[in-house]
Amino acid sequence: MQKNILIIGAGIAGCSLAHFLAISGWDVILLECENKVALGASGNPVAAIYPKFMLNDEAYNDFMLRSFKFTTAWISQLGLDKNDYRFDGAVEILEKTYAQKIESKLSKKIIDKEKFFSLINQSILKEYSIESKTSGILFHQGGWINPIALCNHLINHFNIKVITHQKIMSIEKLNDKWKLKTEDQKTFNSSYVAICNASSVNQFNLTQHLHIDAFRGQINWIGSTPFQMPPVITCDEGYLSPLINDKHVFGATYAMNDFYKDIRLSDTKKNIASIKAIHQKFYNHCEAQESISGRVAFRASTKDRKPYVGSVFDNQLLGKMRIRELARADQLPWLKNLYIASGFGSRGFTFAPYCTSVLANLINGKLSQEDKKTLNYTNPERYRLKKMSLKKVASQIFKV
Repeated sequence: MQKNILIIGAGIAGCSLAHFLAISGWDVILLECENKVALGASGNPVAAIYPKFMLNDEAYNDFMLRSFKFTTAWISQLGLDKNDYRFDGAVEILEKTYAQKIESKLSKKIIDKEKFFSLINQSILKEYSIESKTSGILFHQGGWINPIALCNHLINHFNIKVITHQKIMSIEKLNDKWKLKTEDQKTFNSSYVAICNASSVNQFNLTQHLHIDAFRGQINWIGSTPFQMPPVITCDEGYLSPLINDKHVFGATYAMNDFYKDIRLSDTKKNIASIKAIHQKFYNHCEAQESISGRVAFRASTKDRKPYVGSVFDNQLLGKMRIRELARADQLPWLKNLYIASGFGSRGFTFAPYCTSVLANLINGKLSQEDKKTLNYTNPERYRLKKMSLKKVASQIFKV
């Protein structure tokens, strides 16, 4: 019997999940409220892909490492046009002592660490045209991707049908089918549904308990410069791209629940200021420009910066259960065949491909031990279980 699924949202999460399911034999209908795919946060001209590690969060670092390794290897094998991505290095500018501590942590995790990263030294500064006083880490496999090109490549499959101008207003279960109703009263029916619509993930009755915030992000760009620029993505508080499709992209601001859609001059100035430590000449060049182009998009992020990937509870069944019943992971009242992939924040193009590959494995019933570890980490019901004093259960949904 042919397997069918409806996916709500055609950004990087929805397009990636559609791809993974389509290549495993599913018929996918991808529903997008805009007039084409990748118009939200997935529509920027460039996305930096590099691993950002923490000093005191090993679970996050493990998740970051799995995501980064998977995503860079996967994108490299997709057959994208070589002008639409590069993984020839990404520099993260860090205070010297902090960089050394990160280096020490990574050295214990990574085999062949010399191929993965290097502390910035004089040789690297010269090779990559970076400011001479800079310290930090060069991630040799980091780089950038053209988000729109990637999303369009992923949906170019005979098992995927994209339907635009479809704003989904409600989801309800009728018998064994999910019924989706649009703003103009059109309906879609399927046994399986995945919600991948960023900060709108909690607009439905079934998911309204999921805490998620929209963060306004503004990026800016200018054209080529009369001086040499770093040939790789360089990141500090902001980031600066090499010349990609005639643009040096830099930014970005990150403001919670600010829904102003137009370019702000004050945010352009913030973005210019953010690249001063990255490249003084570029900063001076931007300061001298009469006008600078830009774009605004809204990213979805959770309180703990961990995405929501997995299933959610049946609220009616949950209300009838006692706490001691919920303390057993095998008795948790999951909604059958309804899935979530959202809250990827500013790391969307690093996290979303990996997480949706894991979600596709869950939907296909083919979870590895590593998949289970990831789904425990990204459990969408973690906050609700913690409020019930079931923190341990929240992180042990799948036995590893």
